[in-house]
Amino acid sequence: MATELAELDAPAVRRWFEHALRSLLLVRTEVDGLNDFPVPDSDTGTNLVLTLAGAADAVGRLDPRADLAALTAAAADGALLGARGNSGVIVGQCLRALAVTLARTTVAGPHDLARALDAAATDARSAVGHPVEGTILTVARAAADGALDAAAREASLSAVTRSAARAARDALARTSGRVGEGVDAGAAGFVVLLTALLDVVTGEGTTGTMRASRFTELLHSVDRPGARTGPRTGDGAPADLGAGAFEVMYVLRGDAGRARTLRAALERVGHSVAVVGHGDGAGLWQVHVHTDAPADALAGPEEREQVCVRQVLPTSSPTGCGVVACTRAPGLLAPLAAAGAVVVLDPGSEPAGLLRAATDTGREDVLVLPCDAESARAARDVAEDGHTGTLRPRRIRVAGTTDDLQVLAAALELHGRDDGDPRVLADGDPQALADGDFQALVDGDPQALVDGVVSRTRTRALTTTAEEPVRSAVESLLSDGGELLTALVGDGAEPSVGAVVHAAAARAGREIDVVVVAGGQQVPALLLGVE
Repeated sequence: MATELAELDAPAVRRWFEHALRSLLLVRTEVDGLNDFPVPDSDTGTNLVLTLAGAADAVGRLDPRADLAALTAAAADGALLGARGNSGVIVGQCLRALAVTLARTTVAGPHDLARALDAAATDARSAVGHPVEGTILTVARAAADGALDAAAREASLSAVTRSAARAARDALARTSGRVGEGVDAGAAGFVVLLTALLDVVTGEGTTGTMRASRFTELLHSVDRPGARTGPRTGDGAPADLGAGAFEVMYVLRGDAGRARTLRAALERVGHSVAVVGHGDGAGLWQVHVHTDAPADALAGPEEREQVCVRQVLPTSSPTGCGVVACTRAPGLLAPLAAAGAVVVLDPGSEPAGLLRAATDTGREDVLVLPCDAESARAARDVAEDGHTGTLRPRRIRVAGTTDDLQVLAAALELHGRDDGDPRVLADGDPQALADGDFQALVDGDPQALVDGVVSRTRTRALTTTAEEPVRSAVESLLSDGGELLTALVGDGAEPSVGAVVHAAAARAGREIDVVVVAGGQQVPALLLGVE
């Protein structure tokens, strides 16, 4: 007979994280399939799995004797750094609230759990720039209210947990009020987490795949036509959120005031805004936004880490291979992501951001396009050691690209649009890259395609944008011929540099297309490339 827990201690919470991760893995594809509200991005189940995997990995690195405070704090930090998607960062904030609430206790009773769920719901809502009802925020608040009501009646831990799980499930069933609209995937994932907690507290089946059918039935029981006929929970349908073609995520270092300022700024450039974390010490925050202008969503270079950009609605890959594109140029974030790559800005020598991006491709075979020697070394480290872990690729390869323009040309080549021609940037609409039909790619290895791009692309980096050095460099590059000249202009460049490049190309005496791209990179001041 199952034994119910009267209190939650560190081993019990550890079991909860492990069971929650297993449970989400069991229903990951079902949760992914629920995605149509508020953003139809079809990967929320995967995002929640990766977020919980970050928490579970952090807990797994602790001493088995770690107390409740240390365990919940480690889980919160792990979830924060591992968070994916809007729902993932919200779950990370919920775990942070749990850690703060339980920081001064060695065991958690019914009232402690109710307070923790209440703090989680409150903090999660405050972390979101534009809270939308009918989402994980609504379900988290319902769960907290259910727990508080039960705790007020001096209920047991199992009764409080059951009340929270039941309230969450009921709220989930009410989150869709229009025919044809499914439940929110993030909210469904949150119900799975609470159901996993209830399993641990009641001692009911917490191992193995025998739980798969139960969790699948749970999701199907709330995502059904009959559950879609009532009024939407909360204050109506979400406002028009705009297009938001790209998801931008990064780690921010700063205090709570900086996080608030950034959250307000992101509301002006996108939607699905969340800035979650804590201001302790130097401050650590995970930033998430959907936007059409990724470069405008960035904090300063000294504040940000692990900048990762990808399409909200990814396109299929003609090669079947995931692509991670490294760049030092914020102005290339949109075109590279629109070409189907997961883009890492300023990867440097640390492999963490590259490993995250490789996982985010969702492919078993991934090709990394380095933009400099540092990112190439980091990519090789990932290729050697990055295969173990939840949902990670089975194979990671490193291409021979050495600068941003080679990365751009290679990404476009792999995308299969216009023979990898950067002239597609000239229309000023990077998203147009993702809208056309793919041309047929030659059979063979994607890495061989990139090698071909590298072999036919000559580049030169300049430390100045003064007229004479730029003119000389253009003439030198074009002396061996070429059909296309691309200039990637760095931050602080001379305003006339574009005109200088065009004029120098015109003097070459042959017909050549010229594309000038505002890269915004710190170095080099100007990067020239000829194909």
